[in-house]
Amino acid sequence: MKNKILTLLCLVFAVTNVAIAQNTFNDYYNHYIEGYDTKDLAKMKKGSEDLMTHFSDEFAGFYLHAYYQILNNDLNAAQSANQQAINIQPLLEYAYYTQAYIDFLKGNTDSALQNLEWAAQLSTFPTSDDIVNDMSLIEQISGKDLTTLKTKWTSFYENKKIDNQKALALGQCVNGVFTQGKTCDNLDQLFAHYINLPNSNPVFQTILPSLKAVSLYYKGNSKASVEQFEKFKKLSENNTKLYWRRSHALHFLSVIKNNSFNSRGALLDINEALNAYKNLDYPSIHQASMTFHKINVLNALEAQDEEIIQTAYQLEGIANQINNDYFKAKAYGTIGTRNFFSLDPEEKAKAHSYVMKAYTIANQLNDQALIQSTKNNYAIIKAEQGFYTEASELIEEVAQDYLSKKEYQKAQHAYNNLGAIFYKKEDYINSNKQFEKSIALIENVKEPLNAKQKLEYMNRVSDTYEFLIMGLKQTNEIGKLFKIQEENRGNYLRDLLDKSIPTASLNDAQNMLKDDELLLTYSIGKPGEIIISAITKNNAEIRYNYPLDDLIKLKKTYTDRIKKVPPSLNKYMQDYNVDYVNGKLVRLGNKEKNFSKDDFITLVEWSRDVLDNSDKPDYQNVLNDFMHFWYNLTLLPVQDLTSQYKNVIISAASELNYLPFEAFINPKNNYFITTNNVRYIPNVSVWKYISNRNYAADRKSVIAFGGAQYQPSGNVTATVRNMEDFYKISDAVSKKIDQGIYNFKPELEAIGFGGANYLGGTLEEVQYIGTLANDAKIVTGMDMTESDFKNRNSSGELAEYKNLIISTHGFTGDVIPEFSGLMFSQPDNGDGNEDTFLLAPEIAKLNLNADLVIMSACDTGVGKLYEGEGINGLNTSFLVAGSNSTLLSLWPVDDSGTALTMQLLFTNIIQNNLEANMVLNEIKRAFIKGEFGERGKSPKLWAPFIYNGR
Repeated sequence: MKNKILTLLCLVFAVTNVAIAQNTFNDYYNHYIEGYDTKDLAKMKKGSEDLMTHFSDEFAGFYLHAYYQILNNDLNAAQSANQQAINIQPLLEYAYYTQAYIDFLKGNTDSALQNLEWAAQLSTFPTSDDIVNDMSLIEQISGKDLTTLKTKWTSFYENKKIDNQKALALGQCVNGVFTQGKTCDNLDQLFAHYINLPNSNPVFQTILPSLKAVSLYYKGNSKASVEQFEKFKKLSENNTKLYWRRSHALHFLSVIKNNSFNSRGALLDINEALNAYKNLDYPSIHQASMTFHKINVLNALEAQDEEIIQTAYQLEGIANQINNDYFKAKAYGTIGTRNFFSLDPEEKAKAHSYVMKAYTIANQLNDQALIQSTKNNYAIIKAEQGFYTEASELIEEVAQDYLSKKEYQKAQHAYNNLGAIFYKKEDYINSNKQFEKSIALIENVKEPLNAKQKLEYMNRVSDTYEFLIMGLKQTNEIGKLFKIQEENRGNYLRDLLDKSIPTASLNDAQNMLKDDELLLTYSIGKPGEIIISAITKNNAEIRYNYPLDDLIKLKKTYTDRIKKVPPSLNKYMQDYNVDYVNGKLVRLGNKEKNFSKDDFITLVEWSRDVLDNSDKPDYQNVLNDFMHFWYNLTLLPVQDLTSQYKNVIISAASELNYLPFEAFINPKNNYFITTNNVRYIPNVSVWKYISNRNYAADRKSVIAFGGAQYQPSGNVTATVRNMEDFYKISDAVSKKIDQGIYNFKPELEAIGFGGANYLGGTLEEVQYIGTLANDAKIVTGMDMTESDFKNRNSSGELAEYKNLIISTHGFTGDVIPEFSGLMFSQPDNGDGNEDTFLLAPEIAKLNLNADLVIMSACDTGVGKLYEGEGINGLNTSFLVAGSNSTLLSLWPVDDSGTALTMQLLFTNIIQNNLEANMVLNEIKRAFIKGEFGERGKSPKLWAPFIYNGR
């Protein structure tokens, strides 16, 4: 037995732990065998414990330690170690021997005999002698009689029930798949033999899908691999012999999903993998690897620094327990980089020390991959210390190394860092060159991805485009700047419309414009830094604004209130170089650090709240402050142009998509809409595409849906409790969509979607529409079901109309973007196969030939904001479905304001055949003039409605 196990273990080890010298393993193993031969339990203990610590992913140390503990008469400790051994290698014989000994000594004879038979099924020993000797040693030291087991064991050989060759073939197959990434062509045949044996070990049936999954993955069939992993995931739940293998499969599955830019699904799987591993008692390289992968997933999800740092500390703890320098370096690198830009000087100094520790360990290990990853961060420290040349050379080395290995995402990240170093040095020409290299690599990575994957990937790398935009502003290259702005928004929408849509050039934009039109394409550089491509038919230039003092002032006046600064510190807070961070006053290196992206997001959120409450008297002064600020930030830099060009087309960026520019107040205390017409486009590329759509002139005027009847409000109670619950629902939704399933009733109810209050005004709206044209079609009440709506689409009826109007409850999903949609009537007995909610992915599949879709509902103009794309919500879905433009709302709409707006709008576009965007602008001006009463002047009533499209 000794020599046999040594040969096999070295084979397994050589494949899975190549970073550690093989003779180290042999040293520990030989020390154990010395103890075995001389009956020296202390040596057996030391040898097995060293193997468990230094070779924590091999079953050998745990199996041998279990045998030692049996001799030591500590059966509970033996059981704990043996469970780990079985979990690591459930298809090898060894741990089943020790499990048989443990069960027998505990008095569980039936279980002992069963485990002995499972060991026999897998035995590679040509004779029974080795195992008989093991049993004899137990008898000698413990004084227990194992005759029953000996007799049973020898009978297997006497009755020729041992098939050594089959067992060896199985071991080679399993080892090749799990540890070498090889395929095993006779996998099903081998497993069929063991599954069909009398008293077969059920682990064979359960574990087979995981081996198939790995084989399929290495054959290049990721989709089929994921299906098999998901199957194993279900089969292995709560199986005490498969905690380790289950965690391995879930880890593998998480890596596949993360590499496919499904980071939410990846986080769910790696969390489940780590939870499965918690059932085992021993830290391991496998556990460390899973924890580090979780850090990568959290980074991809742009999780909070606190969660990432906490996970890194967990990794450090595991690495210390198994004395693994590689993962110590990974933990230190993560902790350091996450605190790189801390406002707290102490935290920043600590970050530098952690990065240096990681870099030092990498060089000590002489691990080239680790050196490259830590060198990147080390170079940034050098740059911060002013050693720009050395830092640039270091990162160029890293980038070239990654390129030589075709690791394009890592090379892209390196060039991104190099560009940032040149930008900080104010060497904008070289900065732009590096970011252009980075973007070229991004485009390379994007090429094979589907639309959803591109969306997620662009969300991760959008900062590269933002940096290049800032650099091109400095070098005043308007043509390049506009092109990058186009590439950094609306790509998902373009892919869904037509993958062949080219990126619009500056010349394309100018050709699209009329003589009286001004196109303003916005980008945000540093938080609050506004960069604008201001384009007319005959001219194009870059405009810019970064009023840092105004940004900090507004923050200190309003949004700093949520920090609950002690009154005694208020006098210090007036200093723009001072902030209150993590419960203490901090003096910053420069005041630019006093306005962060989080501050900008908070500013937008507060502005929306102010607009939504602007009809209340106590909000008036705040409204003036905020709306003056937004005008000064976004429109004052182009005021000379807006005074010349009345018709303004806006392509917004990032959080600016959540705000109505019409409501910004100019220095003369007038809303922007009073002097200019405003409309919005996703980008010029999409605008050009939808402008070239040609629909029949003889389409009918309008089809309108309203007066839906719902189940009682509050009839469903949400079951989600935290963000992970939302991610589980999101993952389930994605899986259904992949399978072509669009009934999300369980998922919707889980987050509280059920009934709703009846909206009488929606019935009046559509009934009024029915009076405006002879060919107008209205659908109301219980006729307005989701199934009826889809049937009208399938029959082609919806495609017959110029205008589609849906007046009902609307909603948007930020955490689950697919859950943006509209409510339809909810019959008592349900709506057949439909869930009564028409959601964004279903809308995108409609076949419309509409000039305009109007959603007379709340919050239909918002959705999930993806960096590098914009808002992905109902606007995207309806444009993809075939509408050339949409009219949506940015916050919960007011009943009276909505009724007036829609009545005037419908009359003019349906009866008078006027352009919807021009009509909407005139209606807003009428509100402001007081034509609908004093309350109507408030932007709460007129500002939420946004026209987007042609």
